Amino acid sequence: MKTDVAKSVICNLNWLNELHSLGDVGKFPAKGGIHTGRWCSPQLKREVADNLIRHFNELKELGSPRHKFPAKGSSQSGRWCSGSLKAQIQDRVTVGLDNFSENINILVVSGERRGESPGRALYNEIEIHRTNAVARAKRLVHQWRAVIDYSERDIWAVLQRYGSVPHPCYSIGWSRCSCMMCIFSEPRHWAGIRELFPDDYEKIRKDEIELGFTIDNTRDLDTYVGDAQSCVDYSDDKAIRQTLTGEFEPTDIFIAPYLWRIPAGAFKGSGGGPC
Repeated sequence: MKTDVAKSVICNLNWLNELHSLGDVGKFPAKGGIHTGRWCSPQLKREVADNLIRHFNELKELGSPRHKFPAKGSSQSGRWCSGSLKAQIQDRVTVGLDNFSENINILVVSGERRGESPGRALYNEIEIHRTNAVARAKRLVHQWRAVIDYSERDIWAVLQRYGSVPHPCYSIGWSRCSCMMCIFSEPRHWAGIRELFPDDYEKIRKDEIELGFTIDNTRDLDTYVGDAQSCVDYSDDKAIRQTLTGEFEPTDIFIAPYLWRIPAGAFKGSGGGPC
Protein backbone atom coordinates (compact mmCIF):
# COMPACT_ATOMS: atom_id res chain seq x y z
CA MET A 1 0.00 0.00 0.00
CA LYS A 2 2.82 2.40 0.84
CA THR A 3 4.31 1.90 -2.62
CA ASP A 4 0.93 2.67 -4.22
CA VAL A 5 0.63 5.86 -2.18
CA ALA A 6 4.07 7.01 -3.26
CA LYS A 7 3.20 6.34 -6.93
CA SER A 8 -0.05 8.28 -6.53
CA VAL A 9 1.81 11.25 -5.09
CA ILE A 10 4.34 11.25 -7.92
CA CYS A 11 1.65 10.94 -10.61
CA ASN A 12 -0.73 13.54 -9.23
CA LEU A 13 1.54 16.29 -7.92
CA ASN A 14 3.42 18.05 -10.67
CA TRP A 15 5.43 20.03 -8.17
CA LEU A 16 7.21 16.85 -7.12
CA ASN A 17 9.21 17.22 -10.31
CA GLU A 18 11.20 19.75 -8.30
CA LEU A 19 12.54 16.77 -6.35
CA HIS A 20 13.66 14.89 -9.47
CA SER A 21 17.24 14.82 -8.28
CA LEU A 22 16.29 12.47 -5.45
CA GLY A 23 16.46 9.59 -7.90
CA ASP A 24 19.36 10.45 -10.17
CA VAL A 25 22.23 11.76 -8.05
CA GLY A 26 24.14 8.60 -8.89
CA LYS A 27 26.37 8.49 -5.85
CA PHE A 28 26.33 8.41 -2.07
CA PRO A 29 26.43 11.71 -0.16
CA ALA A 30 29.95 12.85 0.66
CA LYS A 31 30.92 13.39 4.27
CA GLY A 32 31.52 17.01 5.15
CA GLY A 33 30.09 20.14 6.69
CA ILE A 34 28.61 21.61 3.51
CA HIS A 35 25.49 20.41 1.76
CA THR A 36 26.72 20.54 -1.83
CA GLY A 37 28.33 17.14 -1.39
CA ARG A 38 26.28 15.95 1.56
CA TRP A 39 23.07 16.26 -0.47
CA CYS A 40 21.03 13.89 1.71
CA SER A 41 20.31 16.48 4.44
CA PRO A 42 18.73 19.17 2.23
CA GLN A 43 17.10 16.91 -0.36
CA LEU A 44 15.86 14.11 1.86
CA LYS A 45 14.83 16.23 4.85
CA ARG A 46 14.54 20.00 4.56
CA GLU A 47 13.40 20.24 0.94
CA VAL A 48 10.72 17.60 1.49
CA ALA A 49 9.24 19.65 4.32
CA ASP A 50 9.66 22.90 2.40
CA ASN A 51 7.82 21.58 -0.64
CA LEU A 52 4.97 20.28 1.51
CA ILE A 53 4.54 23.75 2.97
CA ARG A 54 4.82 25.55 -0.36
CA HIS A 55 2.36 23.23 -2.11
CA PHE A 56 0.01 21.98 0.56
CA ASN A 57 -3.09 23.14 -1.34
CA GLU A 58 -2.19 20.64 -4.06
CA LEU A 59 -2.15 17.83 -1.48
CA LYS A 60 -5.95 17.78 -1.82
CA GLU A 61 -5.35 15.50 -4.80
CA LEU A 62 -4.12 12.82 -2.42
CA GLY A 63 -7.72 12.39 -1.29
CA SER A 64 -7.03 11.01 2.17
CA PRO A 65 -5.52 12.54 5.28
CA ARG A 66 -3.88 9.20 6.08
CA HIS A 67 -1.67 8.86 3.00
CA LYS A 68 2.03 8.86 3.76
CA PHE A 69 5.28 8.43 1.96
CA PRO A 70 6.94 5.07 2.63
CA ALA A 71 8.86 5.01 5.89
CA LYS A 72 11.53 2.65 4.56
CA GLY A 73 12.94 1.62 1.23
CA SER A 74 15.87 -0.05 -0.43
CA SER A 75 19.26 1.59 -0.52
CA GLN A 76 18.34 3.16 -3.86
CA SER A 77 14.93 4.60 -3.04
CA GLY A 78 15.90 5.25 0.54
CA ARG A 79 14.07 6.68 3.47
CA TRP A 80 13.04 10.10 2.22
CA CYS A 81 13.54 11.75 5.55
CA SER A 82 12.95 11.37 9.23
CA GLY A 83 9.36 11.02 10.35
CA SER A 84 9.24 14.35 12.13
CA LEU A 85 10.19 16.27 8.98
CA LYS A 86 8.03 14.24 6.60
CA ALA A 87 5.11 12.16 7.75
CA GLN A 88 4.06 14.31 10.69
CA ILE A 89 4.13 17.49 8.61
CA GLN A 90 2.21 15.89 5.79
CA ASP A 91 -0.40 14.48 8.17
CA ARG A 92 -1.01 17.78 9.88
CA VAL A 93 -1.13 19.73 6.63
CA THR A 94 -3.45 17.24 4.97
CA VAL A 95 -5.85 17.04 7.89
CA GLY A 96 -6.31 20.83 7.93
CA LEU A 97 -6.20 21.68 4.22
CA ASP A 98 -9.45 23.65 4.24
CA ASN A 99 -7.87 26.11 6.66
CA PHE A 100 -4.73 26.60 4.59
CA SER A 101 -5.95 28.56 1.57
CA GLU A 102 -4.71 32.07 2.42
CA ASN A 103 -3.86 34.43 5.25
CA ILE A 104 -2.21 31.63 7.19
CA ASN A 105 0.38 31.55 9.96
CA ILE A 106 2.57 28.46 10.32
CA LEU A 107 4.99 27.53 13.09
CA VAL A 108 7.60 24.90 12.21
CA VAL A 109 8.89 23.24 15.38
CA SER A 110 12.14 21.29 15.11
CA GLY A 111 14.47 19.55 17.54
CA GLU A 112 18.00 20.72 16.79
CA ARG A 113 20.33 21.25 19.78
CA ARG A 114 23.42 23.44 19.93
CA GLY A 115 25.39 20.59 21.47
CA GLU A 116 24.95 18.36 18.42
CA SER A 117 27.47 20.12 16.19
CA PRO A 118 29.44 23.36 15.74
CA GLY A 119 27.06 24.35 12.95
CA ARG A 120 23.95 23.88 15.05
CA ALA A 121 25.57 25.83 17.88
CA LEU A 122 25.03 28.93 15.73
CA TYR A 123 21.32 28.39 15.08
CA ASN A 124 18.73 30.87 16.29
CA GLU A 125 16.00 29.63 18.58
CA ILE A 126 13.28 31.52 16.68
CA GLU A 127 13.48 32.94 13.15
CA ILE A 128 11.60 33.41 9.89
CA HIS A 129 11.40 30.05 8.09
CA ARG A 130 12.74 29.71 4.55
CA THR A 131 9.23 28.96 3.19
CA ASN A 132 7.89 32.30 4.42
CA ALA A 133 6.02 34.08 1.57
CA VAL A 134 3.82 36.84 2.95
CA ALA A 135 3.62 38.99 -0.18
CA ARG A 136 3.22 36.24 -2.75
CA ALA A 137 1.21 33.57 -0.92
CA LYS A 138 -0.03 35.37 2.20
CA ARG A 139 1.89 32.80 4.18
CA LEU A 140 3.74 33.76 7.37
CA VAL A 141 6.07 30.98 8.54
CA HIS A 142 8.27 30.99 11.65
CA GLN A 143 10.61 28.28 12.90
CA TRP A 144 11.02 27.49 16.59
CA ARG A 145 13.84 25.23 17.76
CA ALA A 146 12.22 24.30 21.02
CA VAL A 147 15.13 22.43 22.64
CA ILE A 148 18.04 24.35 21.13
CA ASP A 149 19.70 24.95 24.51
CA TYR A 150 18.94 21.56 26.05
CA SER A 151 21.72 19.14 26.88
CA GLU A 152 21.35 15.45 26.07
CA ARG A 153 20.77 14.86 29.77
CA ASP A 154 17.93 17.40 29.68
CA ILE A 155 16.29 15.52 26.80
CA TRP A 156 16.36 12.18 28.60
CA ALA A 157 15.03 13.85 31.78
CA VAL A 158 12.03 15.26 29.91
CA LEU A 159 11.27 11.89 28.33
CA GLN A 160 11.46 10.23 31.74
CA ARG A 161 9.24 12.87 33.33
CA TYR A 162 6.42 12.07 30.92
CA GLY A 163 7.11 8.37 30.53
CA SER A 164 7.85 8.75 26.82
CA VAL A 165 9.56 5.63 25.46
CA PRO A 166 12.57 6.44 23.25
CA HIS A 167 12.96 4.99 19.79
CA PRO A 168 14.10 1.35 20.07
CA CYS A 169 17.36 2.06 18.26
CA TYR A 170 18.50 3.84 21.44
CA SER A 171 17.30 0.93 23.56
CA ILE A 172 19.39 -1.55 21.56
CA GLY A 173 22.53 0.51 22.06
CA TRP A 174 22.85 3.06 19.26
CA SER A 175 23.62 6.62 20.28
CA ARG A 176 21.81 8.40 17.44
CA CYS A 177 18.56 7.89 15.60
CA SER A 178 19.02 9.09 12.04
CA CYS A 179 18.75 7.41 8.65
CA MET A 180 19.35 3.72 9.28
CA MET A 181 22.47 3.67 7.10
CA CYS A 182 23.59 7.28 7.44
CA ILE A 183 26.92 8.20 5.90
CA PHE A 184 28.11 9.40 9.32
CA SER A 185 27.53 6.04 11.02
CA GLU A 186 30.62 4.74 12.75
CA PRO A 187 32.11 1.28 11.97
CA ARG A 188 30.56 -0.20 15.11
CA HIS A 189 27.14 1.05 14.01
CA TRP A 190 27.63 -0.52 10.59
CA ALA A 191 28.67 -3.75 12.26
CA GLY A 192 25.31 -3.76 14.04
CA ILE A 193 23.49 -3.11 10.77
CA ARG A 194 25.36 -6.04 9.25
CA GLU A 195 24.10 -8.23 12.11
CA LEU A 196 20.47 -7.07 12.12
CA PHE A 197 19.93 -6.17 8.46
CA PRO A 198 22.35 -8.29 6.42
CA ASP A 199 20.32 -7.92 3.21
CA ASP A 200 20.37 -4.11 3.43
CA TYR A 201 24.07 -4.13 4.21
CA GLU A 202 24.67 -6.30 1.14
CA LYS A 203 22.66 -3.89 -1.05
CA ILE A 204 24.95 -1.04 -0.02
CA ARG A 205 27.99 -3.15 -0.93
CA LYS A 206 26.51 -3.90 -4.35
CA ASP A 207 25.57 -0.26 -4.89
CA GLU A 208 29.17 0.76 -4.28
CA ILE A 209 30.28 -1.55 -7.08
CA GLU A 210 27.46 -0.51 -9.40
CA LEU A 211 27.97 3.22 -8.87
CA GLY A 212 31.74 3.17 -8.66
CA PHE A 213 31.33 5.39 -5.61
CA THR A 214 31.88 4.32 -2.01
CA ILE A 215 29.69 5.32 0.92
CA ASP A 216 32.78 6.48 2.80
CA ASN A 217 34.87 9.18 1.15
CA THR A 218 38.05 7.09 1.05
CA ARG A 219 37.21 3.36 1.18
CA ASP A 220 34.57 0.78 0.51
CA LEU A 221 32.11 -0.32 3.19
CA ASP A 222 33.79 -3.60 4.14
CA THR A 223 37.15 -1.88 4.57
CA TYR A 224 35.54 0.93 6.58
CA VAL A 225 33.80 -1.49 8.95
CA GLY A 226 36.76 -3.87 9.19
CA ASP A 227 36.64 -6.00 12.33
CA ALA A 228 34.66 -3.47 14.36
CA GLN A 229 32.49 -4.95 17.09
CA SER A 230 28.76 -4.31 16.96
CA CYS A 231 27.13 -1.89 19.42
CA VAL A 232 23.87 -3.87 19.51
CA ASP A 233 22.57 -4.65 23.02
CA TYR A 234 20.39 -7.75 22.77
CA SER A 235 19.09 -7.60 26.35
CA ASP A 236 15.88 -5.76 25.35
CA ASP A 237 13.97 -8.33 23.28
CA LYS A 238 11.07 -6.00 22.62
CA ALA A 239 13.30 -3.22 21.29
CA ILE A 240 15.14 -5.68 19.04
CA ARG A 241 11.83 -6.91 17.63
CA GLN A 242 10.57 -3.35 17.05
CA THR A 243 13.81 -2.39 15.32
CA LEU A 244 13.63 -5.38 13.01
CA THR A 245 9.94 -5.13 12.15
CA GLY A 246 9.12 -1.43 12.51
CA GLU A 247 5.92 -2.47 14.25
CA PHE A 248 4.65 -0.66 17.34
CA GLU A 249 1.51 -0.70 19.44
CA PRO A 250 -0.07 2.40 21.04
CA THR A 251 0.93 1.03 24.43
CA ASP A 252 4.58 1.13 23.32
CA ILE A 253 4.66 4.93 23.22
CA PHE A 254 4.24 5.79 26.90
CA ILE A 255 4.88 3.95 30.15
CA ALA A 256 4.65 4.90 33.82
CA PRO A 257 7.58 7.23 34.62
CA TYR A 258 8.74 5.01 37.48
CA LEU A 259 9.22 2.16 34.96
CA TRP A 260 11.26 4.33 32.59
CA ARG A 261 14.91 3.38 32.17
CA ILE A 262 17.77 5.21 30.49
CA PRO A 263 18.39 3.49 27.13
CA ALA A 264 21.60 1.58 26.49
CA GLY A 265 22.70 3.99 23.78
CA ALA A 266 22.40 7.18 25.84
CA PHE A 267 25.46 9.45 26.17
CA LYS A 268 27.30 7.63 23.39
CA GLY A 269 27.96 4.72 25.66
CA SER A 270 29.41 6.67 28.57
CA GLY A 271 26.22 6.26 30.61
CA GLY A 272 25.67 2.54 30.17
CA GLY A 273 25.75 2.11 26.40
CA PRO A 274 27.66 -0.90 25.05
CA CYS A 275 29.98 1.31 22.99
